[in-house]
Amino acid sequence: MRIRFLLCALACLLPGIQAKGQGKRKPFTVVALPDTQCYADTRLKQSAHIWKNGDLRAYFFKQTEWARDQSSKLNISFLVHEGDIVQTDYPEEWEIAKDAMSRLDGIVPYCLCLGNHDMGFRKTDKDAYSFTTAENRSTHFNEYFPREKYSGRPEFGGTYQEKSHNNSWYHFESDGLKFMVLSLECKPRDEVLTWANGIVKARPEYRVIVLTHSYLNADRSRTTKGLKMPGNLGEQMWQKFVRKHQNIFMVLCGHVLGEALLISKGDHGNQVFQILSDYQGMHNGGESWLRYMIFRPAENKIEVFTYNPALDQYSNGPSSRFDLDYSLSPAQ
Repeated sequence: MRIRFLLCALACLLPGIQAKGQGKRKPFTVVALPDTQCYADTRLKQSAHIWKNGDLRAYFFKQTEWARDQSSKLNISFLVHEGDIVQTDYPEEWEIAKDAMSRLDGIVPYCLCLGNHDMGFRKTDKDAYSFTTAENRSTHFNEYFPREKYSGRPEFGGTYQEKSHNNSWYHFESDGLKFMVLSLECKPRDEVLTWANGIVKARPEYRVIVLTHSYLNADRSRTTKGLKMPGNLGEQMWQKFVRKHQNIFMVLCGHVLGEALLISKGDHGNQVFQILSDYQGMHNGGESWLRYMIFRPAENKIEVFTYNPALDQYSNGPSSRFDLDYSLSPAQ
């Protein structure tokens, strides 16, 4: 009887033990929102003029509502915004962005990076819809996404400046693996890259995703020109920062219309996946197209999907749906 009891007890425990083991290799997801500027375009209404469909903010809401609603099913660990959050650095546009992103609060951890459209707006006289951006680094971003809102959250790491959220780092853990998301302003200044180098170097236990706005072109070259304000574009960022660190494995960016993947070797022989996605030039300013990446630790693979939650459609071309071989073993 005693042996039978022990066998029964062991049989009851085994499913739990197996489930626990499987849980350690459970897939998890990171979501990327490309340029949402057209969805928040209310100051000059350039997007409404182009597509004749009025206010497009519903597409922004659809993106974050989808991520919120899929958070459990896809096991979403983190969401990033690749910049150009708004069109013209206008309070009403920032209210739209705040409303959209706040739908994730308490459900999906997230961070944003500043794009050129998020700073330095200046109206020009060419026509009613023309303007320039990134004339300087002035922005209303910190009024609507203040550091103090996020600093108490468990995923918050820190910022370059004590009272500014323009450059920040966040972290999350999935499947026993530690990840950092390092968000850098559009065309980051040398002093920001010095800070970023220090943050990454001091935390070798983290696998690092660099989030910035202008980094990669659609032809798979890194950006080297554009935007008036001083700072570093893609190639300079690679040389001064990205290539130097063994634990940087991915760069996510927007800004340039289209999709691209560049895989380069860093100074330590590590592969760095540099991924562009930007759909603002498509119908209705992108119509809610986004990216999500499923990390599959048991297979050492990252599956990249391009999805439209408003239309419930996938884009399956070679630049839209692809897999990346990446070791997700606990020992990096």
